[in-house]
Amino acid sequence: MYYADDIVNKLNTARSLAVFGAGIMAEAVVHCLQEKPYQLKLRCCLVSTLEGNPACVSGIPVMDFSMAEQYLSKETLILVASVGKGLASMTDSLRRNGYDRLIPLTYEGDLWSLLRGNYYRAYCLERDKPYWILEEELKKQKADRFTSSVRIYTAKCHVDQALKEDLSRFSWETPIQAGAALTDQRICEVCDDTGDNISYKNRQYCELTALYWIWKNDQSDYVGLGHYRRHFEVNEETLKLLVRTEIDAVLTIPILDVPSVGAVYRRDHVEKDWDVMCDAVKALAPDYLKAVRELETGCFYYAYNMFIMRRPILESYCQWLFPLLSYCETYCGAHEDGYQSRYIGFLAEHLMSVYFLHHEKDYKIVHARKHFVED
Repeated sequence: MYYADDIVNKLNTARSLAVFGAGIMAEAVVHCLQEKPYQLKLRCCLVSTLEGNPACVSGIPVMDFSMAEQYLSKETLILVASVGKGLASMTDSLRRNGYDRLIPLTYEGDLWSLLRGNYYRAYCLERDKPYWILEEELKKQKADRFTSSVRIYTAKCHVDQALKEDLSRFSWETPIQAGAALTDQRICEVCDDTGDNISYKNRQYCELTALYWIWKNDQSDYVGLGHYRRHFEVNEETLKLLVRTEIDAVLTIPILDVPSVGAVYRRDHVEKDWDVMCDAVKALAPDYLKAVRELETGCFYYAYNMFIMRRPILESYCQWLFPLLSYCETYCGAHEDGYQSRYIGFLAEHLMSVYFLHHEKDYKIVHARKHFVED
């Protein structure tokens, strides 16, 4: 096992395992832990009440506290599967019922990302797909000289939440204000409303207005993009090593969608938008349709529009991506719902996956750990 060895050891040695929750996060956790390399036996999906919950999750029975008494001991190790906001109330409920051996897993949390990483690595190896890990590839290099320029931007917005965590270890990042054209407030020295830009589209394009600015206005040999709450777990020494390798792109560990990426997108977003995205690829980039189908029926995709890429790949990617997004903008139109109005950003995450699926034999793509700043 590569990621989270200490937690994986706890899972493997536990006499009894259960998941708390029966929703979309629990479904992904159960699916992951039943597959290679884990292949763990879960007693049940524990819930506070059966009302509104399914009878089983991926073949694992759903039980409330009273039903579970004859199946679980108080020594059962329980993975708390939360989308994030309900984690505190879920752990309180468990402790009130005498369960104290808990492993919290949140949708965007670092630990869940690492557990997915082990599964995705095994998934790739079983299918003869390469899975390169940034740290392993960098061990092959020596940072005796710095031959290329690299700049990693962090997208920020004037409406971002205040964060309590000390993020000084990411001081090497360059903050860029996304959507600067939509406000008089200035929170970063670099703003996406200068030079060639689409800053005014930020409400729909999200961090992609920062991506567009980077494409048009930065000439570094390697460029990257993160978010104010999502950061690549790298440092200056890592970057010095990176530019001397054969690595073409650094991406995050993919998201796991069950039963499939396409099904989850249609469930959580506007179904028509996915169809329009497919039409856009068919009309403008038909060579990528095979990758679209692979993405839609598969369980993994690269989220967050986060990357570190060589400049020529960024050029190729953006020249391919933005016409597709413009097509989607034309045929999907505006969405009144505040969350769904960000659909261009959501579609772009999936299109990035399409792009790298199509080019998986052309580029050396490695995976890096991501840190998410919890509330």
